[in-house]
Amino acid sequence: MDRTKCNALKAQLAAQPEPLALSIERFFDGNDDVASIGCNLLEDPGIASFREILTGLLQRPDVEAVYAQISEIDPGDDFWPFTDIVLVVGSISVEALRDAVSALEPDEVGLISKDSISPAVAKEHQGPLLQIWWD
Repeated sequence: MDRTKCNALKAQLAAQPEPLALSIERFFDGNDDVASIGCNLLEDPGIASFREILTGLLQRPDVEAVYAQISEIDPGDDFWPFTDIVLVVGSISVEALRDAVSALEPDEVGLISKDSISPAVAKEHQGPLLQIWWD
């Protein structure tokens, strides 16, 4: 884990209103903490798989943006901020998104209300919002 990037990210997040969100690329930049996403999975596909699949969504023409919604900014000195929800903006269908992320074994893939997300994300994007959620 890149501690400098981790500390900078934690400071950036601490200055934002909740709920907190950041681009998926920013979430993974310097992050090798397997506990930062999908940590309750029985067979963790690994942080590299999460990075590849979630940032790979951005290559799709039906995906406008992908964000990590942060649940816990500072789970400890040796840990990256934690997310259990990834937001996907675009015209991608729930079924197509579920298929695209199936290797990551999310508990739920579906619509999410703009009331439940970062005001900055809601303000920036008018398109449909989907969530990928791990319990």
